Amino acid sequence: MSNTRQRAQWAEHLKDEAAELRAQQVSAGSTHSPVEGPLPHSADALESAVHAERERCCAIASRWTSEAEVHRAFAEWTEWETRAAVEMARAILRGIREGQRGDSPA
Repeated sequence: MSNTRQRAQWAEHLKDEAAELRAQQVSAGSTHSPVEGPLPHSADALESAVHAERERCCAIASRWTSEAEVHRAFAEWTEWETRAAVEMARAILRGIREGQRGDSPA
């Protein structure tokens, strides 16, 4: 199934859910007020949540790309272990950033 086709199906699904939600709120009577705002699983909300999580992960990974920071946290490590940890953190950070651009990590 194509990406365009999937998006069209999801858009139709979200419209159907919105219509059903409106009908449910109307039939609930005067004790219930309609739900306000967008549906919680809209494409925009999902994209925003993914972006925010990637930014949070980048901030965490960035902290560990400094040899000084790793050494402060793990003073008992050898220089080789510290450098290996820093290189791993840099690779993780690159992978997250490539994911933000839509590239596949190498």
